[in-house]
Amino acid sequence: MSTHEISLAELSPDDVVRQCEINFIDYWRAACDSNNAELLEHYGATFAYTGIQQEIFNVVLKTEFDDESADTATDAVMSYFRARRTPLLWYTGLLCTPRDMGRRLEAKGFPHDYDLTAMAIDLEAIKGGYAEPRGLVVRTVKNASDSKKWAECLASSWGSPKELVPWMMQNPCYNVELVPQSGREMSRRMYLGTIDGEPVGTCMLNWSDDVAGLQTVGTHQSARYKGVGSAVVNAALRDARALGFKFVVVLSTIEGVKLYSRLGFKIFGKLPEHSMYFNR
Repeated sequence: MSTHEISLAELSPDDVVRQCEINFIDYWRAACDSNNAELLEHYGATFAYTGIQQEIFNVVLKTEFDDESADTATDAVMSYFRARRTPLLWYTGLLCTPRDMGRRLEAKGFPHDYDLTAMAIDLEAIKGGYAEPRGLVVRTVKNASDSKKWAECLASSWGSPKELVPWMMQNPCYNVELVPQSGREMSRRMYLGTIDGEPVGTCMLNWSDDVAGLQTVGTHQSARYKGVGSAVVNAALRDARALGFKFVVVLSTIEGVKLYSRLGFKIFGKLPEHSMYFNR
C-alpha cells in the first residue's frame, strides 16, 4: 500500500472536503463489491443501491452532468430509484457537476434538508487519556460471530430496519469470513467495542492509496456519552497511523461533531444532502 504523502496542513478546506467525498465513494465501492448491492455509474452519476429501506443505504454520491443534459440525467437517476421504491439520499458535494445540482433538485421537489460535516484529524495530534467505561474492550473484528455482533450493534445504534443485519452478514464488506471465499481484497478494518461482553460501539476504517477515513461509527443508546465512541474511534486512528497515513477524514452527523472535535478533528466544510422517499 502506498501511503498518503501530503499533510493535512498542505490541503485547502475544499481539498479536505473532496478527500472526505473520495473516501465515502471508496467505502461504497467496498460495500457494493457484493452480490446484494450495486455501485453504478450510469447517466453520468455514481450511485449505490442496496434495497435496504433506509435512505442512508441508497445514495447518489457524485454527478458529472453537463448543463444541457443535467435535468434529463437527474430524472433518469430518480427513475431508477423510484422503480425500486426505495428512499434515497442525493449528495451534492464539491465532486458534483454542475455546481447548481442542489438548486436543480430543489426545483424538482427535493429540498436541501441536511448537511454532513466534513472533518479531518492530523494523526500526529491524536489525543489520549480519555476516561473509559469500566469493562470496555475494543477489538478488531476477525470472525463471523464478531461481524454479526458488530452489525447488530450498528443497526441498533442507527435505528435501522431488521433486514440490515442479515444483509450485512451476506456482504464481504461487513462479514469478514466471506472475504476469503469471495476472493476480494478489502481495504478496511472493523472495530467492535464491548462492555462485559455486550456490544456497545462500532467503527470502520476504510482506506485507499490516497486517503483513510472513518465509516459506520455507532454507539448503542445505552452506552452513549460514556467514552465508548472515543475509544472505538481512537483504535481506528492508531491503526491508520501505523499504516502510514498522515490524517484521517470523516463525514459527521450533527450529533457526532462534538465527539470528533474532542478527539482533535477539525471542521473543513459541509456535504449537502437531499432526501427522496420513493417508497411512499
